[in-house]
Amino acid sequence: MSIVQRLVSFVRTACENRAVPSVARLYRPNENIPDRRDKKFGVLMLSDGSCGFFYAGFDDTKTALRTMDLKAFEGVDTIALIGQCLSDEPLQRALGFGALNAVSQHLWRSAGTKLDQATDPVGHLDVGNAAHVGMVGFFPPLVKRFAAATTRLTVIEKDPDLLTRTGAFKMSADVAALADCDRVLITGSTLINHTLDDVLDQCSPKAQVALIGPTASCLPDPLFERGINVIGSITVNDSVLLIFTASMLIKG
Repeated sequence: MSIVQRLVSFVRTACENRAVPSVARLYRPNENIPDRRDKKFGVLMLSDGSCGFFYAGFDDTKTALRTMDLKAFEGVDTIALIGQCLSDEPLQRALGFGALNAVSQHLWRSAGTKLDQATDPVGHLDVGNAAHVGMVGFFPPLVKRFAAATTRLTVIEKDPDLLTRTGAFKMSADVAALADCDRVLITGSTLINHTLDDVLDQCSPKAQVALIGPTASCLPDPLFERGINVIGSITVNDSVLLIFTASMLIKG
C-alpha cells in the first residue's frame, strides 16, 4: 500500500461514525501576488472553518482552476472528495489533498489537539551537525540558510527551469543522490504527484527525514510509519481573516 493510499484509508477510518463538515468554499491560487511562492497554493475550506491547503503547481492545475465554477464545490461531500487523492489527474489529486488536509484539521480541532506552532521544524533535524543535506524541492530560503552555514547540500528537482540554478549546492534530477545524505528535507508536494514513496526508498535508513510544506498538513501517523521523523505543515487559526484576505486579493 502506498503512502497516499494509507493516508486516505487512515483519514476515512478516523471519520467513521461521525459527521464531517461539507465543503464551504474553494479558494484558488492568486496570480496577482508578485514574487510569492504561495501563489501556487489553493485552499479548501469546510463549513466549520477548517482549511486544507494544496499545491496547484503541477501540469495545468492552475489553468484548470481558473476555469472552474467555484460555487459548484459548496456543500460537496468532503469524504468523497478525499478519494481524489488517488486519481491519475493532477487537478483531482490537488483537490483531494485539499479535502484530506481540511478534514485532518477538523479532526484536530474537534479533539482539542494543540499543534506546535512555535518550533522551526527544520531545527528538529539538527542540520548544523549534518554531513550532507538532501533537499527534494528547491526552497530558496533554506538553500540560503544552508549555504551560509557551509553545509554540503544537494537539491533534487524535476523542474527544468530550476535545474539551471547555481550556487553553493549541487543541483540534480536524480533522486538516487539522496543515498549519501544524513539529513533529508522533502517538499509536501511529493504527496500530490505520488513520488514520496520513491523518494523515501532512496533515503538512507540512518537519515533523519522531514516532510515540509502546506500539502503535508494531514494526520501524520502514516507518514511516521514510513520513517519520516519531522513534519512541518500549516494550519489556519483565523478562518474569518483568511476569507477577508482572500476576498481583498480577488477584488484587487
